Amino acid sequence: MKGRFLLFLFFISGQIFSQYYYLPSTTQGNPGGLNTDNEYPSGSGLDASWEVLLGGSNSTPVWSPIDTIPFIFDFNGAPVSTFKVSSTGVLTFSTGSTGVPVVTNAAIPDPGIPDNSVMVWGIEGSGSNDAIVTKTFGNAGSQQYWVFFSSYTAGSWSYWSIVFEEGSNKIYIVDQRHSGNANPQITAGIQIDNSNAVMVTGSPNLSNVAGTDPTPADNFYYEFYYGSQNSTDMSATSNLTYPYLYFNDAPYTITAIFNNLGLDTVNSMDINYSANNGNVVTESLTNLNLGTYISDTFDFNTLWNPNSDGNYDVAIWASNINGFSDLDNSNDTVRKNLHVFGNTAPRRPMLETFVSSTSQYSVTGNVDLQSILAPNSGNYTLLKYQMSWPSPGDPYYTVEGGQRRTFYAVNTVPRLVMNGVTQNNPIGFTQAEFDESVNLYSFVNLSADYSVGGQTVDINVQIDPVVDGNGVWNNLVLHAAIFEYTTFNNASSNGEFEFYNIMKKMVPDISGTAITNLLPNNTQNINLSYTFNGQYMLPPDADSPIDHSVGHTVEDFNNLGVAVWIQDMDTKYILQSSEASLVADISENKDKRLLCFPNPSSGILNLILPELTGLYKVEMYNLIGEKVYETNISNQKTQLNLGLLQSGMYQIKVYNRNYSFNKKVEIIR
Repeated sequence: MKGRFLLFLFFISGQIFSQYYYLPSTTQGNPGGLNTDNEYPSGSGLDASWEVLLGGSNSTPVWSPIDTIPFIFDFNGAPVSTFKVSSTGVLTFSTGSTGVPVVTNAAIPDPGIPDNSVMVWGIEGSGSNDAIVTKTFGNAGSQQYWVFFSSYTAGSWSYWSIVFEEGSNKIYIVDQRHSGNANPQITAGIQIDNSNAVMVTGSPNLSNVAGTDPTPADNFYYEFYYGSQNSTDMSATSNLTYPYLYFNDAPYTITAIFNNLGLDTVNSMDINYSANNGNVVTESLTNLNLGTYISDTFDFNTLWNPNSDGNYDVAIWASNINGFSDLDNSNDTVRKNLHVFGNTAPRRPMLETFVSSTSQYSVTGNVDLQSILAPNSGNYTLLKYQMSWPSPGDPYYTVEGGQRRTFYAVNTVPRLVMNGVTQNNPIGFTQAEFDESVNLYSFVNLSADYSVGGQTVDINVQIDPVVDGNGVWNNLVLHAAIFEYTTFNNASSNGEFEFYNIMKKMVPDISGTAITNLLPNNTQNINLSYTFNGQYMLPPDADSPIDHSVGHTVEDFNNLGVAVWIQDMDTKYILQSSEASLVADISENKDKRLLCFPNPSSGILNLILPELTGLYKVEMYNLIGEKVYETNISNQKTQLNLGLLQSGMYQIKVYNRNYSFNKKVEIIR
């Protein structure tokens, strides 16, 4: 058995006589998933349904008005209904208390904290946007009441919540969102009185786990229970086995994470898995040393060998903990659907990058990414979203680009998202990382073509599944995006003067086109069209993005491309992508022509043939007729690296037995 240390979380802390204990969350997100609201300042982006309990600009600590929990709730074994909250992050049920906890936090129990208090002590509501707001989520009987410290101050903005849960009487402390400049050093816990308290390990210097993502996707929480912690409690928290498998690759390694939630150190245990409630595979582990809240990852030595393709519900759990039974069976088992397919399709990876002409780091990211993509020309789909930061942001920032950034919880530029499920920094991007994106299995063939007539782009998409995807992916969307192969006018402050594959418009919009009945031998054809309105406009900055109802940012309608991809909106997994083929240009009466850009070029030259009819020869000549470059191309879209050519004018000739094209090309360094 192979064990790998994965993550050391938190040791139990607090006084031995405390009536509460806590467990750290084993997954990201909000407890129970009831609160799906984005995390923004009150009055400036936060959903208006939140009620303000205490406003901001509290230069000295103050108490909020007394508030009422909207359901029956027990604290420390007795019913409570009202509370108040300090601007320093302390919520107390002792509403008659007068002294307000100071900003400087400490370990608990502390005499400055009232009895019967819950806290994220150490933040402060001194800023004008700092507010404590409340909201109820869920249905009667299992509601949650959230006390949300919105845009509170901890060096910079910081978001935390204290949550009461109806029925279970649980209390949650939720770590939600923080500026990259924030430095929260807080005390998170519960103080019963001056002798009894429990606090999260790391307190009074507990820092944040969540990042800058405004959605709940990266949130982390601490779950407080009334009572005594079990001595033996082992939880299977995650099945790391990839969910989309190819039958010919069987047998498969099953990999899982187990977390010790009990007080006793675990030295031995059995780990188990079963597929579709069938035979149980059990393996014994010894010589372990898993203390409280320590997680470890294990590969099962017994490989899983399904008899056929199909969908499998795989359960994983631990048993025989130190020779004893697990004392809490509610968190024992993790289940995951693994889908085994009998066919696959060649993968064309979808690469989405988030960059800005105001980011110096984007320059390096673009260069490093291009150095890897150049020798892999024709084997990927690339789309770039220009972002709104660093201020003033890229002029070609679009609202739809911002929505894609939020969808992926991207918070830095440059950022590369591969196939919707893997994020990388394009700075230092490697061939191995590119190969990883190519080798991810695909189960559908996707092709498309497009034509440009005036300012209208018509797109035809063909979807050919090779597997039955019904019940596997239940929220599939076909996305299409019109992009410009090269732009120049959005040059800003980072020194770049030409930009590639810049997204201009999602078609029909950010929601895409829903796809159903993904079945083999069931070809689907989808026709899309978009007309750019008005005239070209160059927005002054990202604060005034283009309004597509009145204008556009297309510099050259002869320089447009189309990317299409199929994405599962639940998991973000992109099944397949394609860069559409240009079949006609109505504005030029459908004459066969060669697209050659950027021109002038700094050394990278893109060629797009009107159609692919066999192998083409490419030759370049200088002004005195000397051949200075030659190669063969077999793709309709090809990228040439002319880095060895000196600055000057050249003639490029692209030909085969059917067609011959000539263009003048200028190299400028």
